[in-house]
Amino acid sequence: MKILVIPHQMCMGGSQINALELAKAVQDAGHDVTVYAPSGVLDPLVKDMGLRRVHKSTDANFSVSSVRELTRLVRQESIDMVHAYEWGPSLESTFGPHLFLRVPVLTTVLSMDVPHFLARHLPLTVGTEELMYRHRVDWSSVHLTEPPVDTTHNTPGEGMLDRVSFGFLENHIVVGIVCRLTTDLGKVHGVFDAIEVVGELAEHFPVRLLIVGDGSELAEVRARAAAVNSAHGEIVVNAVGAMLDPRAAYNCADIMLGMGSSALKSMAFAKPLIVQGELGFWKLLDESTIGEFYDNGWFGQRGRGSEDLRAALRTIVDDSVRRSTLGAYGLRVVEQRFALGIVAADLTQLYERIVADPPRRRAVGLLVSAARSMKFGLDTRRVFTRRKALRGDE
Repeated sequence: MKILVIPHQMCMGGSQINALELAKAVQDAGHDVTVYAPSGVLDPLVKDMGLRRVHKSTDANFSVSSVRELTRLVRQESIDMVHAYEWGPSLESTFGPHLFLRVPVLTTVLSMDVPHFLARHLPLTVGTEELMYRHRVDWSSVHLTEPPVDTTHNTPGEGMLDRVSFGFLENHIVVGIVCRLTTDLGKVHGVFDAIEVVGELAEHFPVRLLIVGDGSELAEVRARAAAVNSAHGEIVVNAVGAMLDPRAAYNCADIMLGMGSSALKSMAFAKPLIVQGELGFWKLLDESTIGEFYDNGWFGQRGRGSEDLRAALRTIVDDSVRRSTLGAYGLRVVEQRFALGIVAADLTQLYERIVADPPRRRAVGLLVSAARSMKFGLDTRRVFTRRKALRGDE
């Protein structure tokens, strides 16, 4: 099979890295895989993986010129199937190669909400069982593709050299968090909780916080970290910014905080995990909570914020035996259910079924999707126009 994989942009994020890792695994299984995307910070990763790359000329989410460019590429390369990640690539693939060339398209949405304007006669994969069952009601074909973890690339190792590079000592209990520092899904608000709680716990335990990530809120994160460090007279919180390869951060931590793919990578490094969500959600992963995350993904909604995080950390911050037990449990879960090889094998079988029995091009479905897309675009434009007006930009 000749598969064209289209990640959503090439910025640092779980969806993008999942797309590339699965593309590499499918290629290793003997298929012809090409990645089509604009330039971005993940370019070196594509090169290191040995994936064939075609550069998209624009980073626009959805445009007429991009649709034309994509259609031309699919025709020239005789692509058998397009795998589009998130809504922008999905729309371009739907109204380009699917509409004009009848090439099958698989859409993957790894966010917690599936956009209502996507073409529902095309197959869809989502990242949680709850989303899969919910959308089977109105989608022709919905499948589960849980976020994969490369357990060969991400594996526990000697951590002291990593600790020294981050300024931590052997006796420090390092709490790590690797995420985009944005307001999306409440990520940065969880980081603020972590800074507050670790700052308090550091008065009683040798606990330290390592924050890896970049984004629009990095300056505010560093300002809050600096305030905690000043109050203690030493580095308690280290916000290092983005790392293209954050394995050293996972490796040196004693406890990890995170959501989505970052949560799973934490488990691959055999670290006890406290799952972060939005609106103040924090919950320790153990045998009593695993079912919730199987159903809803490595995420949650609503909680008591720093109060819940403080309570979860207190149960393990001074208990190395429990931390070791929880870390070993998480590693087993990843190896048995989320290992890259397992997820990639299931995805390859799905590719083969789709190519063998492609969805028919449905004019009504495409028209409905187009109408919903136009409404979404108009609604979005009105929101941004209103925001600009309120700021006095117009």
